[in-house]
Amino acid sequence: MIKVMFLDETGDHSLDKIDTSYPVFALAGCVFDLDYYSKIAEPKINEFKMKHFGRIDVVLRSYDIRKQKGDFACLIDKKKRDSFIADMNILISSLDFKIISAAIHKSKFKDQYYDPHNPYNLCFQFILERAVMFLGRSTETMLFRVESREYHNDKKLAEVYEKFRAADGGFFKKDEIQSKLVDLSFNQKTQNIAGHQVADLVAYPIGVFMLGDNRENKAFDIIKTKFHSKNGVYENYGLKVFPAGKTKEGPGKP
Repeated sequence: MIKVMFLDETGDHSLDKIDTSYPVFALAGCVFDLDYYSKIAEPKINEFKMKHFGRIDVVLRSYDIRKQKGDFACLIDKKKRDSFIADMNILISSLDFKIISAAIHKSKFKDQYYDPHNPYNLCFQFILERAVMFLGRSTETMLFRVESREYHNDKKLAEVYEKFRAADGGFFKKDEIQSKLVDLSFNQKTQNIAGHQVADLVAYPIGVFMLGDNRENKAFDIIKTKFHSKNGVYENYGLKVFPAGKTKEGPGKP
């Protein structure tokens, strides 16, 4: 069986100037069975768009939804907004996918490490490690679909991917890693790829969760059951927090 992981981020990866109100970076990977994604998930997402916008070329983007910008300006109307959010929560809950993600508290990261790595590249490496563990000893393979940024950033990320596949790691030898992680490609937001939009909607609640404050985060309550987990624990499996330390919910049980 072929799996496909769509990735998107929240926050910026810069360590030079850190926004004190949102000092986190998170990369979310949403893993679908490829056949299920094309035959069921994508049509369900398009059906949701048709219901609320009458067309499917709307790109679901967390920031625009929250700020009621662009195609989502109509959500300034509370009745429309409540209906949209309720249906979106039902949609995400109903989709069959797993989350493998990594998140970095940038201020702590910069303080603790003399020469810290690029948060985006480091998060991707964490996710690659967990993707291999997720596939385990099965014969399943995984494709990676990353939302494109600037060319030099895509190039660096591709180097992280190839370096990871070229080395033995943990319980898996490189030949097995190469047989499991089989393809990486970059897509533009304008391509309107449903899987990337799911990853976008998932990423922001993870970022808010990382802040560790008491702000409302109902979206995280919806997605946390979808994290890849072991014995009911998702932290370090479906959610890698770095630098290491307990999050506000403790050990990471759904």
